[in-house]
Amino acid sequence: MTLNELYRLTIWIESEISEKQILQLYQGLHAILNQNAQPNRPKQPFEQEKNNLIDVLGHVPINQLSHEQLAMLERFGIAQYIGQEGITYIEDVLFKHAIDIATAATKVGQAVQSISEGINKANQIRAGLEGCVEDEEPESGQIIMRVHFSGRASMENIKSFKEWGNVWFDIGRGIAMATGSAPEEIKIISAGKGSIIVDLAVVYGVAEVASKVVTKGLEIAERVLKLRAEVENIRHLKLKNKQIVKELEQEVEQEKEAGVQQAIEAMVKELQLNKDNQGDKKEALSKAITKLIDFIDKGGDVDFVLPDEADVESEGGKDKSNKKLPALRKNVEQIRKLEHSIKALEHDENG
Repeated sequence: MTLNELYRLTIWIESEISEKQILQLYQGLHAILNQNAQPNRPKQPFEQEKNNLIDVLGHVPINQLSHEQLAMLERFGIAQYIGQEGITYIEDVLFKHAIDIATAATKVGQAVQSISEGINKANQIRAGLEGCVEDEEPESGQIIMRVHFSGRASMENIKSFKEWGNVWFDIGRGIAMATGSAPEEIKIISAGKGSIIVDLAVVYGVAEVASKVVTKGLEIAERVLKLRAEVENIRHLKLKNKQIVKELEQEVEQEKEAGVQQAIEAMVKELQLNKDNQGDKKEALSKAITKLIDFIDKGGDVDFVLPDEADVESEGGKDKSNKKLPALRKNVEQIRKLEHSIKALEHDENG
């Protein structure tokens, strides 16, 4: 995560957590639960407080944050108490401990303390960074596309470094050509440690197409995981007819191949590459989509660091490509939902 992203996260916490009074709503619910937990005290209803809190939690735009920002939000002790995860937490606490009000009060109190401490940490960081954060954003009309080389898509040595470099050349070239850009317009602006992370500055058109391909890749991954779960269930039955398992395994591979072909056909149609003898662009895009989905299937990850709405508006709307931001934001939100679904499936598979 760059300092710029961290600073923007603290601003997001201010506007989406503090200004929406999420801490105060938790405190209101906690106060009633705590009172009801005291002996010989009149019991007060808390349905309205619960509903008000859940309503606000459900509207927190958590899907707008990048992976690094989400990870930092967890370290702040806030992420688990907002959005759908926060709603699940509150419902679990109140339903599972409906009889033991004291335990429910303690659990909600833990959330109050964690959120309060997280907001304080964010405020301290924001105060420390004000006036010190340099503009690390890409040029106007570009956004950051963050590529994580992890899992079976990791760079373990110079050989794999070269191989994945060639793969990403084909991915970048194919999408750039299909959207009317030049491959050299995709700039490497930074790289991180750990699992290799490379930040690419790309124009909105390239980011929009890439986000759609990533979405399709994750949809394929979700379907494949479900099929693999069915294969494992049947395998555990220890049937004498082993052919059933083999056929299902073949079906999994066929589903992957069919999904890639459908993604190619959909993007070719959307970009209207069947017209005016654009065979070279179509071929380059097909190669890019195939390799990008394979990259995701092997554990690689592609994230998009989107600008704030206020930052875009401050540019005066001079760059027409910024009009693509709402659609791009919607794609990224869909990516987050699919990633969450896939994590749940993987948890069930490993659990």
